Amino acid sequence: MRFALSTAVVALAVLSEASAMMMSPRSQHASLARRITRKKRCIARNHSDNNPGANIAAAPSSSSSSADASQTPSGGNNNNNNNHNNNNNNNNNNNNNNNNNGGNTGGITSAAPNECGFGAVPYPTQDAGPNGNIEFLNCGVRGGGWNPPRITLDNVICKPFNEVVNMPGNPFGGCSAYSQIFIDAGRDTGIPSTLLAAIAMQESSCQPWVTGRAGEVGMMQVTGEKCPNGYAGPECYEPYTNVYIGARYLKGEIDRAGGNLLLAMGFYNGWYVGLTIDAANNKPSCGQRNNLDYLQFVFNGYCQGVDPSSVGMGTFRNVC
Repeated sequence: MRFALSTAVVALAVLSEASAMMMSPRSQHASLARRITRKKRCIARNHSDNNPGANIAAAPSSSSSSADASQTPSGGNNNNNNNHNNNNNNNNNNNNNNNNNGGNTGGITSAAPNECGFGAVPYPTQDAGPNGNIEFLNCGVRGGGWNPPRITLDNVICKPFNEVVNMPGNPFGGCSAYSQIFIDAGRDTGIPSTLLAAIAMQESSCQPWVTGRAGEVGMMQVTGEKCPNGYAGPECYEPYTNVYIGARYLKGEIDRAGGNLLLAMGFYNGWYVGLTIDAANNKPSCGQRNNLDYLQFVFNGYCQGVDPSSVGMGTFRNVC
């Protein structure tokens, strides 16, 4: 019986091969394709039977998709937070830069108005500018005496020195050879470098070997007792020494004035609280008078990179 069954199988195989040989090439290809498909199905079925969890693991779950979807906006929020933090860092850097320059560098001062008004405008004019108008700066000199408003290193408007020296027509051509000295002195004292250069321009046109009518010395026109040996010797005219003497003296005056930069600048020029026009002019010669346009020239002219004479700046014109 077993032999007969084997014989029958062999016979069927022979017949199958014979049939295959008689098929056309197209029929042979179709038959081969059907056999391959059946074999793949068998393999897949056997794999599924042996690994019941395979199909479940392969299928993506809805919760996984939701988690992925929820992560995308979260990533966007993180990016927004990073951008926000970056913006904050940029703002902090800007604030630091402003403080290094001695306050704001654009717009108008945030100093409070006084009984003489305010009158600040964002550009220099004959009698006004970003730090208030001349009546605001000189408040009281026409009446009971000078009562200066509070302008500080934090609210003064003074453009950075490396900006103004590159502005067309800027007034600091005479100071350009000493730029690094002003920058170093500004860094070491916390006073805007432009303000220090403005003093040098106003006092001496940045000429190192100038002697004032009252014996003031050098670029910053310091008095002899402030010099290294207590008198106006040759070393006191040296630009580095002279600028640093002037810068440190002004820093001391700012501290003495309780942080009021405007009051300290008045002290530097011989002003005092209660100064009047009559007192400013009551000097042996016009060259020794307190220049009542001084604060306007410095704060609204030179500090903005503008030559005061280019806009006809000043209203008192009490010196010669």
